[in-house]
Amino acid sequence: MQTIITLIVFLLILGTIIIIHEFGHFIAAKIFGVYCSHFSIGFGPKIWSKKGKETEYEIRALPFGGFVSMAGEEQSDDEELKDIPIERTLKGIKTYQKVIIFLAGVFMNFVLAIVVTFGVNVISGQLPVQNAQIGQVIENSPAQQAGLKAGDVLQELTVNETGEVILVSNFEDIQLTQKGLNTTADTIHVKLKVDRQGKTEALQATLKYDQSSQAYKLGIYQATRSMNVAEAIQYTFISIGEMSMAIFAALSQLITRFSETVTQLSGPVGIYQVTSQVTETGQITYILNLLSLLSVNVGIFNLLPIPALDGCQVIFAIVEKIIGRELPEKVKVALQLCGLGLVMLLMIFVTYQDILRIFQ
Repeated sequence: MQTIITLIVFLLILGTIIIIHEFGHFIAAKIFGVYCSHFSIGFGPKIWSKKGKETEYEIRALPFGGFVSMAGEEQSDDEELKDIPIERTLKGIKTYQKVIIFLAGVFMNFVLAIVVTFGVNVISGQLPVQNAQIGQVIENSPAQQAGLKAGDVLQELTVNETGEVILVSNFEDIQLTQKGLNTTADTIHVKLKVDRQGKTEALQATLKYDQSSQAYKLGIYQATRSMNVAEAIQYTFISIGEMSMAIFAALSQLITRFSETVTQLSGPVGIYQVTSQVTETGQITYILNLLSLLSVNVGIFNLLPIPALDGCQVIFAIVEKIIGRELPEKVKVALQLCGLGLVMLLMIFVTYQDILRIFQ
């Protein structure tokens, strides 16, 4: 049953990203009057289609992409598109309109990521409170043994061994290290002064040095509060920005350290595995965050100047504007086929790597 749920979630995530991306191209083309004969989700054999006023809407067997067939595309062999008036083709519109059409898919991928991330932040986004209020006490921790409770506000901490008194205003003040306390002791004893529902309580705790975090562990988590709308907007753009920077950094490493980085990429199999792990948590917010991350990935990947991707289409349009004529159709078709072949080879390679990881 879990496998079926994972497969459904996987297909919904991919389908949503593809539909949004292709809808961006489609709606931009419609705005500028470009004739679109097909709007397809997936590749390969058709499993469903419906003819609209001008466009045939299709679902195909392989859900790893999609396309919009527009009049004026070089590689198009659609007889229906050959009799379309020039003003309703890509060749009959202005350069800036072409660029908008080619980038509209990427734009919609980012819109999807922003909307989803904002929704998650509004519904379940949390920020730490300003003071040192305890949100959770870890079971069997020094904090629990000392009698600390969720809701307590730490006010003061005294280290018995050094006599140092720390006035606590936030959780950073209780990050105790050997260097900071000028000691090499594995265990220290501290006095805690806390505010508990308006009353001051004095407690004693014994803290052990944790090598992994290189700090004395008390065993508490800071209290949090829900984001307001303004904070949700702010952290949405921070999150999308961080995602984008991480992806661009990974792509730069793919160029500078190809042999090391390419083996770390994931394809559909790897994405399915991640989807399975996320789905098993039962947390809808985790699934939505994965949708957002993958949508940004698809958007940025399509910006790459590889023939057959949106980024290269933009370059073609700009070059043609600069030189004042169209590039030879045979050259563009050949480059498109080479680019498509390169993308397919990369997909096969990363899928092979994903399968190898399963059996390691």
